[in-house]
Amino acid sequence: MAIVSSDPATPASYRSQGAIDFYRQPTHAGAWENKVTVRSPRAARMYEPGIWITRVSLTPLLMVVALGYAETVTDLALAAYERALEPKRLPLIPGGHFAPYTSQFDQASGAARAWFRQHLV
Repeated sequence: MAIVSSDPATPASYRSQGAIDFYRQPTHAGAWENKVTVRSPRAARMYEPGIWITRVSLTPLLMVVALGYAETVTDLALAAYERALEPKRLPLIPGGHFAPYTSQFDQASGAARAWFRQHLV
């Protein structure tokens, strides 16, 4: 099945415009296909990393969260962050799910770089 599609007649994992724009970016021929196994969307829907958040500690936790999510729910990410123990950090950025990889890449990668320099030394 397709990963993204705006056509309601085409089975697809995601239909948000943000996902369509991100996954449909030009790539090198053969580098990416708009296909996923039928089982993958179910696995993605069942994925709940927030339930394990208290077991992450004392490992340093960085969560870069975009405030305009359509693909995932920002409230769930913020609730998981609140349950996490220190050390933790939560940079909030404008935009949707794909903003850390596109329009907010400098802010997201800068936060990650600073976090890794602090905790991977």
